[in-house]
Amino acid sequence: MRSMEIGESVVEDVILHQVGNRLREEPLILADQCFDITESIGNLILGGYLRGIVSDKNQYMLTHESDMTLNDVAHHVSAFFSRKISFIELSRNLATHLYASAHHPNIASGDLFVILFEKLKLDGKYKSAIGVYKAESKQQYISTRADGESRQLEVSSGINPDLIDKGALIVDGSEIVYAIDRLSSRTKYWIEDFLKAKQVPNENTKSTVAAGLIEKVRDNIESPVARQDFCREVIALCADRDEVPGDEIRTVSEKYVSSDVWSTELARITERKGLVGTDEINVPTRNLQAKLKKMFNRINLGQDIGLILPDSLSFNDAKFKDDGQTIQISIALGKKHG
Repeated sequence: MRSMEIGESVVEDVILHQVGNRLREEPLILADQCFDITESIGNLILGGYLRGIVSDKNQYMLTHESDMTLNDVAHHVSAFFSRKISFIELSRNLATHLYASAHHPNIASGDLFVILFEKLKLDGKYKSAIGVYKAESKQQYISTRADGESRQLEVSSGINPDLIDKGALIVDGSEIVYAIDRLSSRTKYWIEDFLKAKQVPNENTKSTVAAGLIEKVRDNIESPVARQDFCREVIALCADRDEVPGDEIRTVSEKYVSSDVWSTELARITERKGLVGTDEINVPTRNLQAKLKKMFNRINLGQDIGLILPDSLSFNDAKFKDDGQTIQISIALGKKHG
């Protein structure tokens, strides 16, 4: 992973466009000049819009179904970085693309900030970056005003840069972009339609994907005893290691199920979660072990009957006796510590 530092970064330019919902016939209002930036405003922007988005959990890659040069955001930003268009022209192109990306009437209108950052360090070299932030919600603030000897409280509304509704940061020379969609539960157009981006798996995402794969393999194992054996082998892979290669888990899995179970489920989870496709995942064991412990303590005995075991016991066998009116179950458990 390439190293990026933002400590020396400065705000070079800021412009604001108003982007309505075209399906509700709301207008797109494009500005033609940038704001004058004071030191205090620049510091607020750096503290909120820059520091608030640069995080491993926010890493994405811009994509396209057929040709990356057809990704609109990548195309416009690349034209700016190569000095083919001005910053104002870039910002208007991005606002127009965002306006066209509204495919649902529930998408909120908002203010679109486009910001030019300078002096971000990528692998020790200063780089420019473009920040694109859409503010869909405004907050109310209480302020005081002195009028002679009396003081009055006033209510005003504004945008809080520490609370990013939707944001993206594209750094010149980096294939990694940073993106946030705080309101993604309502609509998913920011990541999927505007940016056309897929998430780069972070530690927690990798653990979630691996746990989903392992659970799918376990569910495809018919014998409860074999399921336990599979679980024990997977847990043994994680012992005394910081991470375990996904290929090793896959090798264990193929002792119990057909080889296509793992690859089919990996492709399905990657697509469903909108992740960058990968055939290899190195899974951090710290996060994975907690998920496995919770998963493996639940035993499916069959006939829609489940069993939750304490950590001190392991499942050995279960026998069913069904006389048509009652079901008798004999369960054999083993003690893990003697």
